[in-house]
Amino acid sequence: MDLLEVVGCPECKANLTPTNPILTRSGRVKSAVLLCEQCDRIAGEVRNFRCDFLHFNRHLVAERARYSRGTTILTGDVREVDIGYDDRRLVTTGNWVDWDQKYRMTEGNNGESIALHGAFTDLGARLLKHPWSGKVLFRIDGRDVGQVDLYQPELSTVEWFEIATDLPIGHHVVEIIAMGTRHPNSQGTQVFLERMVATCLDASAEDSRIRRPTDMTRVLPYWDESIALWDDVPTNGAILDCGGGDRTIADDRYVNVEFVPYQYPNVYGDTLNLPLKSDSFDLVISQAVLEHVRNPFVAVDEIWRVTKPGGVVWAGMAFLQPVHAVPSHYFNATAWGIEELFRKFRIDHIGWSGGLSFTMEWLMKTAGIPQKLPTADYQELLAKMQSLDKLISVEELKGVASGVNVLAVKT
Repeated sequence: MDLLEVVGCPECKANLTPTNPILTRSGRVKSAVLLCEQCDRIAGEVRNFRCDFLHFNRHLVAERARYSRGTTILTGDVREVDIGYDDRRLVTTGNWVDWDQKYRMTEGNNGESIALHGAFTDLGARLLKHPWSGKVLFRIDGRDVGQVDLYQPELSTVEWFEIATDLPIGHHVVEIIAMGTRHPNSQGTQVFLERMVATCLDASAEDSRIRRPTDMTRVLPYWDESIALWDDVPTNGAILDCGGGDRTIADDRYVNVEFVPYQYPNVYGDTLNLPLKSDSFDLVISQAVLEHVRNPFVAVDEIWRVTKPGGVVWAGMAFLQPVHAVPSHYFNATAWGIEELFRKFRIDHIGWSGGLSFTMEWLMKTAGIPQKLPTADYQELLAKMQSLDKLISVEELKGVASGVNVLAVKT
């Protein structure tokens, strides 16, 4: 499925026209400015096959739209090449070491760098952000193109950074350089690289569909109830993962719309104002999302709008779960609450999941109890709670479940 068949102007939901596009030989839009003729405005851009309505540089995109260069057709199709932290193609200067079989790491002295030399058009990197991180500089072919502060005050997370897009065909050098400086609250200037991902021209590729990534998820796996619904979607249908996180599925029907600029979503947009055409999707999945939006009623109205008449929606959200995840956590819902959220649909089933001991263990971990009790005492407490699970029926679990879910149809 072509993304441009289902994306629409965030404001008026009208069709978008790709301007100054870069196309692969098979006709896929790799890059373009997305214009809404009805609103007479720039709505977003296509950047390395991803439609971005949130995070694009509006000034640069406006400049690109102002000077027409027509359509550019690449001499082949493209493929993504994964370059892990221990790949021999990476060239380092300074003292870099392998860390925990996950990263290439340096203490971050000024000028220490890690670089990739090769023929590619786009390149991104996954870097660790944590309380000991410093600042890094990105450099392409000897030209500084940006810098980021990798300090994060709590926990450690890997973040995706786009470094190069639509480079001229040919050989390039992309460097990630430690600046030796840090945020005032950081405990160090460390730099951790998990991997780089390069988009390369492949003149031998006959059809871009063979270059789609394999299934990859860095978020919660799909619940079994939602997986079973895929079989009922026609081969020419459309499946929306509304707020799917850092996930991609090798299925031409699949569209992942995500607010956070992770690596894998193919549309960046707001759940409260989906950049999608109305009545477009046969199946919509929203898993562990609705507790993280400011107005879940508006989000569900948007899900209603983009679902085809007769289309199916499966949604799950938190009930007794503690505050969790990023970038926010606003509202939990009971079984009656999620039923109210989806009142415009025909509701076929309301469910709940997560045993009492599972929820209690999560609550205790969030409150830091494992660090405040002797290990033996904590394990004894867990064992006692787990023994209670068999005393609670499925119906009784409805009032104390970790999460709730709904299966609904747009009539």
